[in-house]
Amino acid sequence: MKESREARFNAIVAQEKDPLYKEWLLENREIFITRPRTQKKAWLEALEMTDSSEEGLEGVEIHKGEIYFADLDPHAKGKIRPVVIWQNDKLNRAVTLGIYHNIIVMPLSSRLYGGAYRYRIETRDNLPKTSEIVCNAIGLVGSNRLMPKRGLLTKLRLHEPDAVTEILKEIMG
Repeated sequence: MKESREARFNAIVAQEKDPLYKEWLLENREIFITRPRTQKKAWLEALEMTDSSEEGLEGVEIHKGEIYFADLDPHAKGKIRPVVIWQNDKLNRAVTLGIYHNIIVMPLSSRLYGGAYRYRIETRDNLPKTSEIVCNAIGLVGSNRLMPKRGLLTKLRLHEPDAVTEILKEIMG
């Protein structure tokens, strides 16, 4: 199985036209051809999924700061909520290419508690309610749990990513 991941990775690298991204892929080769425990869990969850309408992100471009719905607990009802994608666009592109299967996200909540570790976003675009990014709940989800077919809800604007980064700096202390 490792050979097939390696062969797929090599084929993607061979087709890559951006020399800087190609160099980055090669520098990080091992994270794409091996499956750490967290990626293994994401793969197992993907195999267990029965709803074929949400098959993961291969071929779907995602970017840092975009907000989509995600299934944060596929074994329980009511855990579908908006999340903001927080990993860099190099990893996001690897997800799109189908060679990486985890996404760093922060959930949004429409329960507006405020406080030092939340960032408020007013209703806009397709975001149905004023919400707060719960910055102290940063986590990792398998790419199969993001629901791009439900559409992009909104994107962080102008100063918002910087404000969230400041909150994360406070949390990481």
